[in-house]
Amino acid sequence: MLRVMIVMVLVVLSGCAPRGRLAYLAQPSPEARTIFVGSTRAPDPETRQPFGTARSFDLRLAKFDVATPPDHQTGTIDYPKNGQPADPQTQFMVSSAQIDMPQNAFRRDLRAALVRQNGQAVVFVHGFNNDFSEGLYRSAQLGADFDLPGVLVHYSWPSRAHVLGYAYDRDSVLFARDGLSKLLTDLQAAGARQILLIGHSLGAQLSMEVLRQEALAHNKGLFDRISGVVLISPDIAVEVFESQADAIGALPQPFVIFTSQRDRALQLSARLSGQEDRLGDLKDFKRVARYRVTVVDVGAFSVGDGHFDLAQSPALIKLLDRAGQVAQVLTGEQTGRTSLASAVILTVDNATQIVLNPLSGG
Repeated sequence: MLRVMIVMVLVVLSGCAPRGRLAYLAQPSPEARTIFVGSTRAPDPETRQPFGTARSFDLRLAKFDVATPPDHQTGTIDYPKNGQPADPQTQFMVSSAQIDMPQNAFRRDLRAALVRQNGQAVVFVHGFNNDFSEGLYRSAQLGADFDLPGVLVHYSWPSRAHVLGYAYDRDSVLFARDGLSKLLTDLQAAGARQILLIGHSLGAQLSMEVLRQEALAHNKGLFDRISGVVLISPDIAVEVFESQADAIGALPQPFVIFTSQRDRALQLSARLSGQEDRLGDLKDFKRVARYRVTVVDVGAFSVGDGHFDLAQSPALIKLLDRAGQVAQVLTGEQTGRTSLASAVILTVDNATQIVLNPLSGG
């Protein structure tokens, strides 16, 4: 009976909202930002979309220039939907694209971009229930709202893009491990010197699996280039995270975990999986105290279902953006400056917990 109720809640939460789609500007925008893409999604023969929900054994390489709309507001994301006209004034749209690039051409263009960005790259791995376009546009939004330095890279794994596709997505995370490893290898080969790896939801699970896999393969060259790891609302059982972290050994630094006990999506995930302890809504900080991690509790900024507050809360983004706070949190540097006056900071063993609260007076 409980499972039936959960399914009903999921259907209500999902509603009948149309999904995202790739839509192109009539004229290329000189201000569009390039996003390099690696994907293990196969083409969809029915919709003729280049990246569908089926799994591809080949890592498919692409490059998209994505334009941020003039009317974009921080903490919001709007993009073209199926069956609806696109609005370049308010929606993220594609300026130009190269799909199914040969590996040598992909690496050549990636190398040139890395040279311009001092060898820095940011890799974003999307989460549960995302189609290709939604993950791509989210990458662009994160880049715009946080003014992320470096080359933007998006790894798109084959999510079913349906609220009832959780089991399929969890299997796809395992399927997609080798693809993400290959994409990171392409980054190495292209000359990346600093790689910030960001994983959201099940994308955090995928990121940890790949780090574990590469650690067991003794890939020191990769770990020398991982300049930080950020897990946002990670949909990982705490015991599984402990097992992954133990296999990795010394975690890349900084290692930041954004959590919220108001994350309704993770609460449903816990019930569906029969495991109440998800890393993304960590209730007992001491459980990860033996690891060198920074846990940032953003529950006070909960928006919607609370599953992506870091990208969806204008107040949180504003707080982190003050006085270079984004860099401070992402680099794990807690210096007690006034910009952290609204936070409660606790250190236990190797780990640090930061509980963020809204600043008085906005």
